[in-house]
Amino acid sequence: MALVGLRKREIDLALVHSYTVLPRDFPPGCEETKLLDDPVLLALHPDRASRLGLATGRPADLAAFADAPWLAPAPVASCYEMIQRACGAAGFVPRIRARSSDFSVLTALAAADAGVALVPRLALPESAAALSLHPLVRPVTRTVFTAARTGTARRPGIRHLRGLLHEAADALPSGPQLP
Repeated sequence: MALVGLRKREIDLALVHSYTVLPRDFPPGCEETKLLDDPVLLALHPDRASRLGLATGRPADLAAFADAPWLAPAPVASCYEMIQRACGAAGFVPRIRARSSDFSVLTALAAADAGVALVPRLALPESAAALSLHPLVRPVTRTVFTAARTGTARRPGIRHLRGLLHEAADALPSGPQLP
């Protein structure tokens, strides 16, 4: 939607993302600048992780979760397609038990042992401390970009806003926040 707004000249700057398993196709007439890479983590109840012999923070092989109930956003979200592709690369189609467009809801359901979820690190709520969080054996990364119409990136307001976004991205802690 944001890139459509750029093309229609309805907006000047868009904040967009893509996943390693779901690259974004930037349209002609658009200049993108990478802000950051955000690892996707497997979030699950600590007891479920323990039953599988998976220590907190250790890389998880999604194939081990083929029979688990999955928690996911609605099919219109790119994160939904990311989950489909990551699980497909691990050899299965996830059985989705619940859907929500709010990562706080998905992680709360995972903390209640209703299922497992894939969540970008920066989308984890503070309550994620109750979860067992794991990088993936086959890593999936969300890359965040700014996008502007070609030639507008030099405009002072856009340049200033991009600078602020880069400062904020640079100030974020690097690497997964694992207990």
